[in-house]
Amino acid sequence: MKLSIIGYKNHSLRLKNILNDLGYNNIFNFNYHTDEINKIKDSDVFFIATPNDTHVGWIKKLERYNKYIFCEKPPATNENDFNEIQDYRGKLYFNFNYRFSYLSKIVNKYNNNGTLGSPIYINCLATHGLAFNDAFKDNWRFNNQSLFSSIVGNLGIHYIDLLAYLFGTFTEFDIKYLSVSSKNLPDTCKLTVSMKNCFADVLLSYAAPFTNRINIIYDNGIIELLNGVISLREPRDSYDKNGYFISPEKKIIKKFKNWQEYHNDALSESIKYFLSFANNDLIIPKDHYKQSIESNKLLLDI
Repeated sequence: MKLSIIGYKNHSLRLKNILNDLGYNNIFNFNYHTDEINKIKDSDVFFIATPNDTHVGWIKKLERYNKYIFCEKPPATNENDFNEIQDYRGKLYFNFNYRFSYLSKIVNKYNNNGTLGSPIYINCLATHGLAFNDAFKDNWRFNNQSLFSSIVGNLGIHYIDLLAYLFGTFTEFDIKYLSVSSKNLPDTCKLTVSMKNCFADVLLSYAAPFTNRINIIYDNGIIELLNGVISLREPRDSYDKNGYFISPEKKIIKKFKNWQEYHNDALSESIKYFLSFANNDLIIPKDHYKQSIESNKLLLDI
């Protein structure tokens, strides 16, 4: 099987390394600035890791070969492109890899078995201090007016998709911005979300000390992700010897070395899921395509 990665920078190299780890070695890295497309026309699988605003253009170029396509999020960055990809395609997959994170699997388990009761509130924090680096002034995350190059479209879309995937349709959605490191484009934002039976807040910043944390509060327990460590606190009715409420005992469910290992594991699981269909010439389920389109639309509608 020949796999071709459209892209030549950081993320394309990350994809190649993960594919190598999964046992795939016949991989061609296509530099879209210099290579001719006939170099990859004999590929069995394509991975699109190009700038966000080129995704739909590449999908249209590659669909002529009727092969499987793994496209990085977001699917589209404007209404015209979005209209091109709304209709379900059984061999096209959009990579919202937080759906395949270890945390997502744990939350799905407890959402389904009901032992923690109902989710009430989700709080997500994802921060680091890149905005204070001199090089950040020329970084694409900070000098592009497009929403999908901003902190919301680049980082926030992961959390938007994860919340919708795990907890259902948004009934309210709002975004507030701050410019902490300069007076230019925002480097910090807060997303506020309401779903049918729970609430969520997401704080994202390029201008704060590093942390990666998600707390999910149920009526009978708490699931926490903190920098790659997933833990559980239960039950609600936990007391000290005097009968006062105390925080339930903390139990470690899974411990990754750090956040990066946690993130790479989610990406690897997403790739494995996609390739399970490509390897067996099966159609990718429609529900994943539909969720990707809905997550994309949430940001386009802002």
